[in-house]
Amino acid sequence: MDLIAVVRRSHYEESPRKRQRLNTGNSPWENESDIGVTACAVSPQNVIAFACYGTLKSSTAGPSDQNMNVVVCDANTPWDTHIVKSCVAQVTVLEWDQSGHYLLIGDTAGNAEIWTTLTHLLNEWTRVANICIPDEPIQAGMFFFNGKKTFLNCQNRESVSYLDKYIQVDMKPTIRGFGGRPLQGFLVVGMTGLVQAFVMGGTKGKTTNVEILGGIRLAYSFVDLAWTKDGEILAVACTGIPLDPIVYCKLTIQKDDGVEFSCLLDEYRLRSETLTGLFPLQSGANEMRVCGVNFSSREDPSGIFLVVNGINSGTLQYWELSEVERTIHSLFSTSAAMSRFLQWQCMSVFNCNSRITYVCPSRNVWVNGQEAGSPPQHHLVIATVCGELLCLYRESMKQVGHLSIVDRSKCESAQSKTVSSACFTATGNALIAFDNTATMFVCKLSPITDPGASVTIPYALMSLEYCLLTGIDYWDVLIGLRSTMLDSLCERLTDSFNQQSIGLQQLLQYRLLNIKLAIFRLGPTASSKAGLQYGIIMLNSVYYALKSLLRPPSELFNQDRAPADSLTAVLSSKVPEVGTEVDKVLLHLEVKEFTVEASTLITVQHLIQWTVTFILRLLNNLPDWRTATTTRGTMCDMLRDPKLLNMFRELLVIFRIWGLIRHSCLPTFSYMENVDVIATLFRILTRLLQTSEPDESLLDECCQLSSQLIIPDIGLSLPARGIASPTLFNQLPLQYEYGSHPEEPSSTKYDGVEGESKVDSIRHVYLGSKPHNVRYCSRCKGISIVVKGLRVGRSNAAKSWDMRWQMSCICRGKWSRQEVQ
Repeated sequence: MDLIAVVRRSHYEESPRKRQRLNTGNSPWENESDIGVTACAVSPQNVIAFACYGTLKSSTAGPSDQNMNVVVCDANTPWDTHIVKSCVAQVTVLEWDQSGHYLLIGDTAGNAEIWTTLTHLLNEWTRVANICIPDEPIQAGMFFFNGKKTFLNCQNRESVSYLDKYIQVDMKPTIRGFGGRPLQGFLVVGMTGLVQAFVMGGTKGKTTNVEILGGIRLAYSFVDLAWTKDGEILAVACTGIPLDPIVYCKLTIQKDDGVEFSCLLDEYRLRSETLTGLFPLQSGANEMRVCGVNFSSREDPSGIFLVVNGINSGTLQYWELSEVERTIHSLFSTSAAMSRFLQWQCMSVFNCNSRITYVCPSRNVWVNGQEAGSPPQHHLVIATVCGELLCLYRESMKQVGHLSIVDRSKCESAQSKTVSSACFTATGNALIAFDNTATMFVCKLSPITDPGASVTIPYALMSLEYCLLTGIDYWDVLIGLRSTMLDSLCERLTDSFNQQSIGLQQLLQYRLLNIKLAIFRLGPTASSKAGLQYGIIMLNSVYYALKSLLRPPSELFNQDRAPADSLTAVLSSKVPEVGTEVDKVLLHLEVKEFTVEASTLITVQHLIQWTVTFILRLLNNLPDWRTATTTRGTMCDMLRDPKLLNMFRELLVIFRIWGLIRHSCLPTFSYMENVDVIATLFRILTRLLQTSEPDESLLDECCQLSSQLIIPDIGLSLPARGIASPTLFNQLPLQYEYGSHPEEPSSTKYDGVEGESKVDSIRHVYLGSKPHNVRYCSRCKGISIVVKGLRVGRSNAAKSWDMRWQMSCICRGKWSRQEVQ
């Protein structure tokens, strides 16, 4: 377990909670050092949510300093935090749903709320649902299971096919709606065992009845929840008092038929069923106390973890509910009969020299055991009272990692630091931990399949393929890579992808390009390789977006082929007749098939301008790339790919036709000579397609482009920012402060220096030197204007292009609105 980054409060300022405690006689806080994070959670998209007292940014200090704030940030830029909500009550529960779009917030006042980003901006959150159990502090909560689960089958690790290596587990959703569709919702458990669920849907949603956990109300100190294969919810709770039982229940949600419970139709009923409980402590263990209970995993757990602390020591126990046999006494049976019953058994124990304060098991377990029927493999992390994080392997309870946060502290009160909350990322390759001063620690973990060892190319490939199939964010895999394995990893990832079926390749191509783009951007000298992936992503998007505008008349409509298929056929079959002249291609086409409204064409002029400029930059740099020592895997490969060359030629032909409809939609340049740009580019691309290697005359023609017109300077890539960037291979751990943007090398700046015009990375238009109402990406240097709220009429084509990048940037980074200073 290696520490990657540390994020602290600005200037190690004293917490507002401590100031409030010194000025108030009756403080609600028990410990003087209890000034940190009370709960945290990491979404499948690697967005960190945590609850802390007071503000983290010194520049925003104000009345909210006396409140509990729920804060979110992208794991790649943890210093850039945004407040979701502020409340007086202490936040005790933070949970993400399986998609990472909804955040559940529960507090000690009995409020449970669902927040989401309707505008897909990290600093704009909206409450969409809430329930309240008055005077019942929320102890635990979770979302309904959607029934989707993917596992890595270790027995088929060497299989070529993704569908054989990664299997879909047969699990059921928590509750189904019309047509068997899984319904969204959440369930919360209060301190005294009151349980209530909320089914989302419609305009307001539906709340269920209030049920009692285990049928009896007790003051539970620790509660944890998990799903079963049948979609039911398991609950385990304990009071922490010695000799008290640990309650084990099953919670089910069913649609009420209006007869059995005499309720209205379309209502939902929550039921609680008590299962076999557990008495972990013996009568003589008065000095021992149960200080935590957790399921081994969130999805279909195999057992529970118990934390039993003494005066100066702690024990982590793993218990499983197994079936045992017992002989029936002869007084009750005429034969030697055996009875079967369920009994909790302690399977393994880990002893610690200090008291254990926190246990963090992996929630999303995706690696099956080595043998059939064996439990899934994963890590678990425990925190001790002396400020240590111990990483254990769940199979054997063997310690495979160690980190002391006291050694990483620079303030005078370092000896009193303890971990207050921690959470794994979705793939379990990284850990986010917080101490009692709200300092964030970002750690990378060893491979799940080889605990304690360093990350290897096969394991990184396996993790990236899992992210490729499931859509889970891969940031936590990137921070475990080394600079020497980037090229080899991309080659093996591409080779494995090319062996899949054509349909699966078309489905996952965009995700693959995003992953390769992120990997190449880690290297300090791999900007050209990253630019290749960026260029393919953007050109594919432009190609399909512009082709979707074609609306042929009814007499030319054919359901068996797309409108532009005739152009593809002409360019591939009638090469001798067409030659290198673009106008001859029009003689073999039905121009009406490519007709678009003139008002629509002007709204996509910026895409046409960028595409032609991009081709010009490629061809102009071809002689330099050809003479370079290493040209494979760079932007020059785009001019070696026949598929991309034909894509360029098709777009140029379409631009030529659209120019006849409305000349103002064509790209504009500052010409030094009278030259037909589209005809010249079509001729050069056709010659490149006909020859394996460009000759001297073709290279000379490419060199003459810069003397015939002024080629605008456009960004051929989106430089990385944050942790997953070339700074990852500098001296670790990286040091950050909340609200303070770190200085970055000028070579990686995309927006330009102060005073220069900034460029919209989505629409490729100039925004000016100081643009307003813009959003910025958390993974790259790209910025874009926020469309929502603008009182400007836009065509359907422009809206469609904006919607393509509304949820995330081209690099899959999250958007945030630029704050007004």
